[in-house]
Amino acid sequence: MKTIAYAFIAALLLSSTATAAIKIDNHQAKNMDDVMSLGVIYINHNFATEQEAEVAINDDADQNAAKYFHPVLMSKSESHGNMRISADIYR
Repeated sequence: MKTIAYAFIAALLLSSTATAAIKIDNHQAKNMDDVMSLGVIYINHNFATEQEAEVAINDDADQNAAKYFHPVLMSKSESHGNMRISADIYR
């Protein structure tokens, strides 16, 4: 019985991650004719890596019900250590 419960919980967790926004590149963003732009996300935070910044952008895109996100700017400030990230989001 526990095995079935664990399998059910694992399936729920996997299905919740399947709805995450998809990162698209420049070429894909230019050819997104059948989607609606939701705007731009801006984050200014102290991330250790670009991967952490992408996770934050992805999470923010999910919160805005976006299906796709296109990172536009990712730069690190030398003086403060903060990373600025912006991305276009689409539905």
